[in-house]
Amino acid sequence: ARLEYVVLSAENLAEQVTVSEEEVAAYYKEHASQFGQPEERQASHILINLAANASAADKTAALDKARKVLQEAKKSPDNFAQLAKQYSQDSGSAAQGGDLGYFGRGAMVKSFEDAAFKMAAGEISDLVQSDFGYHIIKVYDVKSGKVPGYDEVEQRVKETYRLKLVTELLNDLRAK
Repeated sequence: ARLEYVVLSAENLAEQVTVSEEEVAAYYKEHASQFGQPEERQASHILINLAANASAADKTAALDKARKVLQEAKKSPDNFAQLAKQYSQDSGSAAQGGDLGYFGRGAMVKSFEDAAFKMAAGEISDLVQSDFGYHIIKVYDVKSGKVPGYDEVEQRVKETYRLKLVTELLNDLRAK
């Protein structure tokens, strides 16, 4: 009996894959955003919990409390962290004054994210409802997204594109 086998190795295939400057430049044009820094927000929040199956009385109580806290926050924006420590029911951030740090899109629930990414630094939101309850958001900083020029990331684009081609080739060979 004679046994033959082929060893498929990404490293070996990578040596065989050549890419032209035109292909790399075209790949960059289509995928430029993945080589940049996405837009981010630094924010804190105050959460007034509201269960999805809350009674009408609980909903009214939570909304009244959230409105009261919002009014205090808008009246004294410099005391936001203290208000978060006092009122927020988010066990993960309340002790830190509601601080959520920097986050990009996709990190928070949609209603929260949509509100935060419409806000400017220093702004306090109106009430934002999510599956968790009512949020009051304060944005502290906005980092604009930055897409570097092709020259700045050319080598990284080339490596990423080559890896993409090698992965596709490897998958094709494995399927045979």
